[in-house]
Amino acid sequence: MPQQTFLNLPHEKRGQITQVALDEFAENDYENVSISRIVARAGIAKGSFYQYFAGKEDLYGYLLELLAEAKTQFMSLDHPDPNHIGIFAYLRWMAEVGVAFQMAHPQLSKIAVRAANANFFPRPYNISIRQQTQAFYHRLIEVGQAQGDIAPDVDPQIAAVIFDGALTSIGNYLLEKFSSGEIVLSLDGDDMFNVPEISAIFNAAVDMLEQGLRGYVRRQQGGDVSESVSIEMRGGHG
Repeated sequence: MPQQTFLNLPHEKRGQITQVALDEFAENDYENVSISRIVARAGIAKGSFYQYFAGKEDLYGYLLELLAEAKTQFMSLDHPDPNHIGIFAYLRWMAEVGVAFQMAHPQLSKIAVRAANANFFPRPYNISIRQQTQAFYHRLIEVGQAQGDIAPDVDPQIAAVIFDGALTSIGNYLLEKFSSGEIVLSLDGDDMFNVPEISAIFNAAVDMLEQGLRGYVRRQQGGDVSESVSIEMRGGHG
């Protein structure tokens, strides 16, 4: 957390330092982030920086908190209830709003992507984010099982890991397409989510998850593999 001296700075100065830090962490992996570059670009002395933050890890934690706050606020608008619309419809909504967040907050989103894929020193931050995300999916899967949308023999913990990995990878895939100009997303007006390419990609991904989890039958150890596959395929279509 930032020191009180940072919080006491004028809003404009505090915002300038935060913006420079966002740029630096968005452009570089954690180990390559330079406090010297940050203070030079922000126009402050290095000694002043250490009056504001205990060090690089402290600054990183502050930016992750900003990320969490921004995403929570962004996704709270017109939030549907998965108990009413079903979890797979909810996943489609959540994924598309997540992409809109990435486009509205590209620097925070780049930091989130780096954090999700990194193995660097401040692992408590990354572990906490991943655990919170997977706990969310775990609860969502249990809702789906209670609704009958997900087979009861699905292990929610394993499914949560699959959800987390699949949707994170889809988000990264879309960021690459946005960066290359293959997909253009307008942030103006009410049509920011109505991009056919985004819907097609997410619908395909969620359809795969849905088909697998609706018709899942756990393979018994020592059973016939071909028979298990046949059972799973029949369950997926039934």
